[in-house]
Amino acid sequence: MADVTSSILTALLSQSNIKNIGKESGATTGEVKKVLTSAIPSLLQGASAQASGASTAAGFLQALTAHAGDSAGKIDLSDGAKILSHLLGSKTASTTNAVAKESGVDKAKVGSILAAAAPLLLSVLGQQTNASSSNSNAVAALLGSVVSSNMGGLLSGLLGGGSAFSQSGATVKPGSNGSSKPDLAGAAVSLLGSLLK
Repeated sequence: MADVTSSILTALLSQSNIKNIGKESGATTGEVKKVLTSAIPSLLQGASAQASGASTAAGFLQALTAHAGDSAGKIDLSDGAKILSHLLGSKTASTTNAVAKESGVDKAKVGSILAAAAPLLLSVLGQQTNASSSNSNAVAALLGSVVSSNMGGLLSGLLGGGSAFSQSGATVKPGSNGSSKPDLAGAAVSLLGSLLK
C-alpha cells in the first residue's frame, strides 16, 4: 500500500501540477508546496470519508470517474471549490484557517490553492482506482488503507518520523494521538516533504 500512497502523492505533486495550481491560484510554487504539504492529509481523509459513507459512496465514485481524465492545464476553481466543500464538509473553514497558519500563506490564497488542487486530487484518485477497480467498496478500502494509522506507522518507519501538522484548527503531532500507534499526519508530512524537495 506504500506504493499506492507514493504514486498518488507523486502524481498529484508533479512539477507541472504545482506550477499550474500556482498559476490558477495566483500563488508561487513555494506557497503551493507549503499549502499542499499541510492540507493533503485532510483532503485524503475527506476522500476516504466520502468513499466509505453510505450516502456518499456512489456519488464519490461517479466523481472519481468523471474527473479521472482531468488535466492540470484545465483547472476549474469553481468546480474545485465545490469538490473541496464535499471533501471537508463543515471543516472547510477551520482546515483552511489551520493550513494558512501552518504554512504562513494568506487564507484567501490557501482557499484558491485548495480549490485548484481538489479536481487534480480526484483525477489522480480516479486514475488510481480505475486501474484497480470501479467498485465503491474497493475504492473505500483503498483510501481507508492510505489514511489508516497502520499506514502512518509504515511511512514513519520508512521516512523516520515527521513534524507537526495542523488539521481542523488543532495541531496534531506525530505520536500524540493518545495511543501507541504512530500518527498518520506526521508520516504524511514526512513523505510530502521528501517529494517536494
